[in-house]
Amino acid sequence: MLREHADGASDAGDILLIDGHAHACGDYLRPEDIVRTLDSNGVGRVVLVPGQAGSTRSYRLPEVAGRLPSVDLVPYLNRLIGLSTALSGVAKGIPEGNCHVRRLVEACPDRVIQFYWVWPLRPETLPEVERDHAAWGFRGLKLHQAWEPFSIRSPGFEAVAAFAAREGLPIFLHLRSMRDVRDHIEFVRRHPEACFIIGHLFGLEEYIRSGMADERLYFDISAPPFVSRRRVLLAIEHLGARRIIMGSDTPYGAGNLRENIRRVRGLPISPADRRLILGGNLARLLDLDPSGG
Repeated sequence: MLREHADGASDAGDILLIDGHAHACGDYLRPEDIVRTLDSNGVGRVVLVPGQAGSTRSYRLPEVAGRLPSVDLVPYLNRLIGLSTALSGVAKGIPEGNCHVRRLVEACPDRVIQFYWVWPLRPETLPEVERDHAAWGFRGLKLHQAWEPFSIRSPGFEAVAAFAAREGLPIFLHLRSMRDVRDHIEFVRRHPEACFIIGHLFGLEEYIRSGMADERLYFDISAPPFVSRRRVLLAIEHLGARRIIMGSDTPYGAGNLRENIRRVRGLPISPADRRLILGGNLARLLDLDPSGG
């Protein structure tokens, strides 16, 4: 398996590369797809959540971030996601999607890390999460406000976050609006025991202005078409490389994984910081063997 050397080259070496955010469709739909995609990019493991059921499609997205490098594009992206989700009804497939990811873990236990997609507004959600965690032992949770418009202030969100904190599970959180970003900042201040990965660097500038220095708050830098190199460097400058996680958001952007690895390797940062972003931070967070052994 290919790994990251201290000089940034890809060869058998020092640290396991991890795709920290992807969906179980497109290039990651089937076990053989997963192995091929990871091996061809020199990556050891992938964090998977549900995706479009049975879809082998990868989406070619416009390179917007390069033209608007200082703009947080997620609010615009969220409008498109919300509309397409409502029209397609794809959200109804999330429970079966969690089961599909579990089957992929069983087929590729050394390659797939499951994050369980949670719907906090449903009254039956917490018992389901508790039951499935006891049976499956998934490693984190995923919540997506553009798919389900819950409030950070809702009892359902607080209950899910409390469960995650008790079990030592990070929550990958896709926020919907700047109001939700501000609500989340207040939540973290009141609940420092919770651990979050903020999707797509959304609200980065607001987190920086708020002075958030919580070591249990991480930021995902997927996907390259919507997250600029300039904003990645801003995150590293103000938060430190120990808080940044490389992901692809596959299949939403063909070639995202290869491009994000290439981009991190080209950043003007130390080799040690590159290793953290490309896999070391997730290995530490999820208590994985950082060498991939």
